[in-house]
Amino acid sequence: MSTATHLTHTEALLQVPAGGLASAPRQNIESGIPGVRLNPTLMRHEISDAELAEETLRTGDPSSQVVVLLAKGELRAASELVAETRFIDPQNFAMRVLDTSLTRAAGDAPRAINRLRALLTEFKDTEHEAILQQHLGFAYVESGDLLAAANRFRKALDLRTAADADAHLVESSRACLESVLEHTATGTADAPHPAAVNAAAQHPATAPIELQHPAGG
Repeated sequence: MSTATHLTHTEALLQVPAGGLASAPRQNIESGIPGVRLNPTLMRHEISDAELAEETLRTGDPSSQVVVLLAKGELRAASELVAETRFIDPQNFAMRVLDTSLTRAAGDAPRAINRLRALLTEFKDTEHEAILQQHLGFAYVESGDLLAAANRFRKALDLRTAADADAHLVESSRACLESVLEHTATGTADAPHPAAVNAAAQHPATAPIELQHPAGG
């Protein structure tokens, strides 16, 4: 007669999600923004169609424009647009989240984590929680805390699945969780995740990027 298996919290975090792990090489995922896709290995947005991305810059809403600018690596332009938009609407949720993306993109994942945790306290148990959990996952991966990242991606996946969110949102959470789980499963948990390696390579400590942040950010 079999007995129930009781998992520790850490073991539970590292369980394969329902649906299993991807067997094929993981492909970039639609972001919902024309011309931009999410790279779930590096956990960064990338330009997938330059023409569509430029069209988004011309005609898209400000938050979509910021994502395109981040994908292109144009952090100063993205920072200026975030600051300009938040000057008019300081509580704009999308811009508050993207402001933390700028902090992370500038090489300061720990500060991004602190700001996202503050936002999560404000928006816990609301429709905005899933995206905050997802972005916390990104930041924890870059900071080197893979268990915390797995926890956040799993929460985002559970919330998005329960809410019947758009397929690309569910898939982005699943793919990022799988990326972390695969990294830990291969016995390389002590080695930096590729997303952390990429983030560090983008920002040598000798050349910090100064970004604009509106008051109260």
